[in-house]
Amino acid sequence: MDTDTSPRSALDTLVLERREDGSFVVCGEPPPWFLRIGIAPPSRGTPLRIDHALPFLEVFLPEAERAWSTEGSRSVRSDGWTQMTEDDEALHLEATALCVGPSRLLVITRNDALFHERRRVLQRARELRLVHEALSREVERKDVLVHCIVHDLSGPLNSLLGALSLLEEQPLPEKSGALAAVALKAALRQRELIREILDTFAAEGSALDACGGELAEVVDLRGAVAQVVEALMPMACSRGVRLEGPPELGGGPPCCVVGEERRLARVLSNLVENALRFTPARASVRVLVHDEPGEARVTVEDEGPGVSEAIAPRLFQKFAHGRDPGAGSGLGLYGARIAVERWGGAIGYEARPEGGARFWLRLRRVGAAGEARGRGAPRETQRE
Repeated sequence: MDTDTSPRSALDTLVLERREDGSFVVCGEPPPWFLRIGIAPPSRGTPLRIDHALPFLEVFLPEAERAWSTEGSRSVRSDGWTQMTEDDEALHLEATALCVGPSRLLVITRNDALFHERRRVLQRARELRLVHEALSREVERKDVLVHCIVHDLSGPLNSLLGALSLLEEQPLPEKSGALAAVALKAALRQRELIREILDTFAAEGSALDACGGELAEVVDLRGAVAQVVEALMPMACSRGVRLEGPPELGGGPPCCVVGEERRLARVLSNLVENALRFTPARASVRVLVHDEPGEARVTVEDEGPGVSEAIAPRLFQKFAHGRDPGAGSGLGLYGARIAVERWGGAIGYEARPEGGARFWLRLRRVGAAGEARGRGAPRETQRE
C-alpha cells in the first residue's frame, strides 16, 4: 500500500499494515517522532517488530486482531498512552485498528492536545470531588448542630406539654382554662415546627446522599391518603370544615408508587393541613387520587382564599410564607418538594377557576418505563 506521505507525516500519524504472518510494515514515510524513540529507520517493505518499538501495543494488539478478523467490523481505538523519546520528550499517542479494503491497518497518532485536555478534565474532577467532600462534611456538621438544638428544645417542650395537658384536665375558672388551652395549642404547634425542621434537614441530606440514585421504596399511595385523611378528620371537625377523601377511600386496589412511606405521609399531611388551615368553616377540602399513564396524581383542593400573587413566585422555596397569621414556618412545602423530586416525581400548585387552591403531586407508578411527566412542571406557589 503506497500513497502520498506528506499529509500523513504533517499530521504526526504513523500508518502500519499488518501482514499475514503477523508482522507490520510502515506505509509511506514515518513521522519524525517515530524516528526518535530509539529504533533504526525502517526501510520500505521491511517487517517491523512494533511491540518492541511501542511496548504499549502488546496490550492493544489482541483487541485489534479481533477487529481485523471480524467481517464488517468497525474500527477500534486504544486508550491513550505516553512514551518517552531518546531525548526525554513525552509523546502522547493513541492507536486505531481498521480495515481499508483488504488491508488491515494500525494507525498511531500523536495527540498532545487531547492528552492535555483529558488531564485538565481529570484535574477538574478531582477538584470537584474535594469540594463535594468538603460540602458533605459541612452538611454533616450542620445536621449535628440542628439535632443538638432540636434535642435541647424538645426536652423542656415535652415537659411543658405534659404540664399543660394535666392543667387542662383540672377544673379551672373559665378565663384560666381558656389561657391554658391557648398555651397548649401553641406548644403543640411548636412541636410540629420542630418536626418540620427535622424533616426538612433529613430530606436535604437524603437528596445529597442520593446523587441521582434510587433510594426510595414502593408505597401504596391510596393507603397513605386514607391514613392521612383519617388522622386529620378530627382537625377538620374542630374547624367545621368538610374533609372529603377519594370515593374508594375504604377499599380499592393498591396504587403502588415510588416513595418512602413515612415521608410520603408527612408530605400529604402537610398539604391537607395547609388546606384545612386556610379553608373557612362550612367549606370543603377534597383529596383525590388520579390514575394516569405511568404515574399517579394526588390533588388537594380547598375553598379558601388561594395563594396570594406576592408569594406565588417563591412557592416551594425555603422559608417562603405570607404575612397571614396562619402561615407556617415556610419549611413544610420546601421539604415536600425535595422529597417528591428525589423520588422522580413533581409537586405544584394551581389556582382553582371557581376559587380556592389546588395542590398536586405526581409520583411514578412502579414498573413505569419512563420518568414522571410532571418532573419538569413549573413550581408556581407555596403556602408555607
